[in-house]
This record gives sequence, C-alpha cells and structure tokens, in this order.
Amino acid sequence: MKREYKNSRYAGEMLVAAELARLGFEVMLGNIGKHHTEHFDLAAACPVTGVISGISVKSLKAPNVFLIDPERVLAPAVYVFIITGGTGALPQFFVVRGKQLLADERRFWGKWGRTYKQASRRGIGHKDLAEFKDNWAALDTAKRTS
Repeated sequence: MKREYKNSRYAGEMLVAAELARLGFEVMLGNIGKHHTEHFDLAAACPVTGVISGISVKSLKAPNVFLIDPERVLAPAVYVFIITGGTGALPQFFVVRGKQLLADERRFWGKWGRTYKQASRRGIGHKDLAEFKDNWAALDTAKRTS
C-alpha cells in the first residue's frame, strides 16, 4: 500500500530536531500531538556555550512560498525554513534569525509586506532564502543564558 505524504509541518519539525541533534545541540520539542507552544516549535541548547535558541519551523514538501506574516516574526527567534522533499529526497534547510528577516522586510516580503490585505497569505519565496542555506551558525548568535 502506498502512503500519501500530507503532513510536511510535522515532518519538518522532526527533520529539524534530528539535524540539530546530529549537530550536537540538545533539543526540546515544543509541539507534541495536540499540545502546542505559543511561539516556538523547538528549543535548541548548545551544551558547550549554554546558548538556548527558540526555533520556529516553517516547512514545505516542495519549493514554493513559505507562509509567514512579518507581524508575527520575533526578532530573537531562529527561523528554520525547510523543504522536506518527497521520499528519498534530502531536506533543504534555510536558517535565519527573526532580526535579520525584520531588518530587510521589503526584500523578503516584497513591496506590499505588512500592507497586503490577507495576512494569512503573506510569505517569503524559497529563492529569497538561498544565502541562508545550512546557516546553523545563526543559533550561535543568541545571548548566553547565564
């Protein structure tokens, strides 16, 4: 029986958690089943530096526009945009801090940005994130927790 792949959101969160763990971070899952955190999907802690980053994951199965409203972006958060791909395909990760997204809103959201009437349709094209591919160093720019 062939399974239909529908839930790129959940797959994206699990792929990001796995990649962070592979890179040596301690990962805390925020959204499990029907329980959801308010602002973040995950948290990642560097055991060496003590830096903890709140992470919001935005995922797609195939290249397209990531729906994200600039009014809901948090400057200190790390945003991981992931194209999960289909079965057998490697995921693509684009990692950027909210502060960078907000500093160049026009570039990421275009000339309409916050004024686009349908907030639920505001988004960032995957090509606009190319320079942030595998930019896991963005997690190291947070402040120490102690």
